[in-house]
Amino acid sequence: MRTAAYCRFSSDAQRETSIRDQLRNVENYCERVGWPMPALYQDQAISGSRNDRPGYQAMLAAADLGAFDVLLLDDLSRLSRDHIESAQTIRRLKFSGIRVVGASDGTDTARDGYKLETGLRGLMSEFYLDDLAKKTHRGLMGQALDGYSAGGLPYGYSSSFDGQGHRREINEDEARWVRYIFERYATGASPRQIADELNSQNVPSPRGGTWAHSALYPDAKGVGMLGNPIYNGRQVWNRTAWVKDPTTGRRRRTMRPVSEWVIVASPELTVIDDATWKACESRARSAKRDTASKRSAGKGPGGRGPKYLFSGLLKCGVCGGAYVIQGRKDYGCATHQNRGASVCSNGLKVKRSTIEQVLLAGVKDSLLSDEAYQAFESEARAMLKQAKPDPAAARRRLNEAHKELDNLMAAIRAGIVTPTTKAALQHAERQAADAQEELLAIERFEPTQILPRAREIYRDMVARLEAVEDVTAAREALRSLIGDVRLVPENGTLTAEMQNAGLAGVLQITLVAGAGWL
Repeated sequence: MRTAAYCRFSSDAQRETSIRDQLRNVENYCERVGWPMPALYQDQAISGSRNDRPGYQAMLAAADLGAFDVLLLDDLSRLSRDHIESAQTIRRLKFSGIRVVGASDGTDTARDGYKLETGLRGLMSEFYLDDLAKKTHRGLMGQALDGYSAGGLPYGYSSSFDGQGHRREINEDEARWVRYIFERYATGASPRQIADELNSQNVPSPRGGTWAHSALYPDAKGVGMLGNPIYNGRQVWNRTAWVKDPTTGRRRRTMRPVSEWVIVASPELTVIDDATWKACESRARSAKRDTASKRSAGKGPGGRGPKYLFSGLLKCGVCGGAYVIQGRKDYGCATHQNRGASVCSNGLKVKRSTIEQVLLAGVKDSLLSDEAYQAFESEARAMLKQAKPDPAAARRRLNEAHKELDNLMAAIRAGIVTPTTKAALQHAERQAADAQEELLAIERFEPTQILPRAREIYRDMVARLEAVEDVTAAREALRSLIGDVRLVPENGTLTAEMQNAGLAGVLQITLVAGAGWL
């Protein structure tokens, strides 16, 4: 009997001893029934409503491999707080022949009626989470209505505890930069320009790193600084909610109806005056209208994935950030664009047509070398050898057909002949002949028989790289061949560097230089 235990606790407020307590209960159970001590899978400070827990996924993978026969839990709620996830996991474990036992709550999938028991316990676990969420939300609602902090701490403020809750207060060292951001935006500077200016002046971001334009841009959900009304003396709570996607299991921030928002006037927290706030608000609305108009006209981003051959493969040789489409025809460093020259000095851009023509030509030249083809042929031979059919099944069928023939012939010699004897004899003979033919074909199989035109086929595949209709598939094929492409600037020129087993060593390609634009 091979045993395993899965233990979990949910929040940082709990301690690692919670795992030890659960494991102690499980081990005591094993000792009582005479089972060996279990292998431990665990997750610490991770909610049971999530299914992407590392220890949980490792336990499921081990179950699929047949690593244990019994999974022990302290109680069923440790497995999952989602009753659908819990039911599916138990079904998966049962299919793998694994028994699930709860040391404290008496769960045992070996008993009749376990489906009703585990189903009810799963629902109770989920109801517990729902009830806890409602009580927590109700408590936070009271704090927000009383003017206390009921969420995170925005940049520009600090927090102090007065015995009832945490009160926000202006942090003047940060508030002066908040004023700077709003004033620059009101006078026409873009979020990217402002982020560059802050980084040039070595102003720490809210998280202590460098500033990105996304932290500033006024977001409808109040995430961006330029859209957060607290700076104008209004605390807004309950504007958004986190909802778990039932397909992916990931949490997404969604907007609540305006009628559910809790807005508390807090003039003591005002950092931005009404005139500046309204000027920024008006500019943000205008920018959103322009963006919506461009999208409806098909001139802006439409939420699609990468649609070009080298999208996602290009990296800046200075900062390691992504080279992305900027405008409609050019690739540029996203870090330089979004955080400024003080974070990444590489401002060189390169036309998409140049990337696709010059890089692809260099990749093709490398792939058409004898060394690259020999690597392809060697890999193909190895794969074909692995794909060679196993003769064991054919031999087994041949032996069974011969045994059937021997039995039928023995019956005929003994005078036991029925109307179906002839048909059975003919069927057994056909089975033996088919198995013999299959066995001979397997034994004659040689991978080189499938590679007479391999070089011709290979050259044709390489030559048509840019002509494929499925850009996504072609991009993934390129990724496997060349990996990431580093674009290294030097004296106004970009050099593309690639190093991967798919190419003959390190491939370097110099792109045509230009005055800041390639």
